[in-house]
Amino acid sequence: MKVHKAAKHGIDVVWFSCDQDNCDYKAKSANNLKQHKQHVHNIDVVWHQCELCDCRAKTAGSLKSHKQFIPNIDVVWHQCEECDHKAKHAGDLKQYKQNIHGVRYQFDS
Repeated sequence: MKVHKAAKHGIDVVWFSCDQDNCDYKAKSANNLKQHKQHVHNIDVVWHQCELCDCRAKTAGSLKSHKQFIPNIDVVWHQCEECDHKAKHAGDLKQYKQNIHGVRYQFDS
């Protein structure tokens, strides 16, 4: 509750200051300060290595985004029946078909 009050309402805030040179960052929680140090100063970073190339990322989400933009054989492409367009995700193809080809689906409003 104390953390909630400090973070959401500014009550009894205990600031956690970054101890790195020339950094004035302050956080309302120790976890936020830890994340700041990882992302800004590369302290205690657990790197996520791409198994397809030499890329490494600070977060699993960043690595996932990276993988979506590199060519690889594991991608199942969804082919548009109307043209040569392909999408990596079925939902993206559905949106494309609605926007480009005017396809309407039963549950669309």
